[in-house]
Amino acid sequence: MIKEIDAIVQTRIDSTRLPGKTIMSIAGKSLIAHIVERLFLSKYLRKIIIATTEDSVEKIKGCLSEYRNIEFFVGSKNNVLERYFKASEEFQSKIIVRATGDNPLVCPEFMDSAIEVHLNGDADLTHYLGIPLGTGVEVIKKEALRIAYKSTRDPYDQEHVTPFLYKNRDSFKVLEPLASGFYYAPDIRVTIDTKEDYERVVKIFEFYKGKKYISMENIIDFFEREKRKNSRTMLGSKNFRVPKTSFLSNII
Repeated sequence: MIKEIDAIVQTRIDSTRLPGKTIMSIAGKSLIAHIVERLFLSKYLRKIIIATTEDSVEKIKGCLSEYRNIEFFVGSKNNVLERYFKASEEFQSKIIVRATGDNPLVCPEFMDSAIEVHLNGDADLTHYLGIPLGTGVEVIKKEALRIAYKSTRDPYDQEHVTPFLYKNRDSFKVLEPLASGFYYAPDIRVTIDTKEDYERVVKIFEFYKGKKYISMENIIDFFEREKRKNSRTMLGSKNFRVPKTSFLSNII
């Protein structure tokens, strides 16, 4: 097993869609603190590295002052690919787990599974398909990251880190295991890009208040409960009418 497996978390204060989200409070902790706590549950990570920018680093450090064994790297604001590559160089990472600063419900179990798939398949890039948006990570081989950094000048590739690898699948081994059964829930969204996203995730934490760890099962159960509740509300509404051509009209 490779020992130099490190999570690099990209985050900064001045995100365009929801500024300051990485330090916003959820259940009494900053968003970035929730991410770090969940990454610490991995069986495989050697280091957790916060890759940020000069104008964000002090506030983020303040949010994480009580946590030990966290490294910080300050790099380019817009060229996030460069930030990742240079962070991996500084800390001599061989496998990079790419996590982002807007996913406080990142799943350590699926992360470790992705790492195992990646290593067993000798892949350049691995990530799960079908799990709720905001619970996954990307696992990247250092050499693939190096090639992407040296090869692309496309601002989109540089801002989003891995598009160059996806666009050049003939040159890179990309593994995309598909979640199955209960865990296949691609319509669920727990990433935080907007105020509405933030309010949705806050509701999840409020629902599971007092629970030490919110699992993938808990996340999916929460949305299933909401779906059932909304269905009952619709069926119970005085204004609800069943279209004559609907499937329900054949069984009522």
